[in-house]
Amino acid sequence: DLKIHQIEQLKSIHDKYYTCFEDTLGRTSLVQHHIDTGNTKPIKLRPYRVSPYRKEMISHEITKMLNAGIIEPCASPYAAPITLQPKKDGSLRFCIDYRELNSVTVRDVYPIPRIDDTLDQLQNAKYFSSMYLRSGFWQIELDPASRDKTAFISHADLFRSRVMPFGLTNAPATFQRLTNLVLGGLMWSCALVYLDDIIVYSSSFEDHLHHLELVLQHI
Repeated sequence: DLKIHQIEQLKSIHDKYYTCFEDTLGRTSLVQHHIDTGNTKPIKLRPYRVSPYRKEMISHEITKMLNAGIIEPCASPYAAPITLQPKKDGSLRFCIDYRELNSVTVRDVYPIPRIDDTLDQLQNAKYFSSMYLRSGFWQIELDPASRDKTAFISHADLFRSRVMPFGLTNAPATFQRLTNLVLGGLMWSCALVYLDDIIVYSSSFEDHLHHLELVLQHI
């Protein structure tokens, strides 16, 4: 357990880098996501049939994403259906079924850290902090040539993503590439990233304060 003065030191770091914890959705200039489908024809699917209640939920989520600049109306030859998937708490998650698009997408083989390698790296550390990069995928722009490929169809309209959506086969690789670029030499020395989670680890509390500052300076 941390002592009171240690907790105060952590709060001080949090306050110093408060902009890292704001709700505002950022946008990186370091990478863009590209979808390579080769010479395959556009994939167009009909919307799934849903109840009036679910139609209302879908319309609500679409409005939120439009207002946030995540998606935009389009006239695309592609169309993927929307699906609502149950969460652990019983609520529903808005998803786009990109399975057909993924089946013709050329794979990005950028490495995602192995869990066993991560555990090996952490075994001698005594202090840990974890950071969840909220809506991290949405902070990566889609390159203009790929946007039409992300088009999805509702019961009333057609939209496409302006940013990297969830559900694309290469999205984890692109996000891992970005976080590795951002953290640079801190990776595997005091920080590890698995998808949208950062773990900061240290052998002493003093080192941990320093490592936290380094990570927050980078992000």
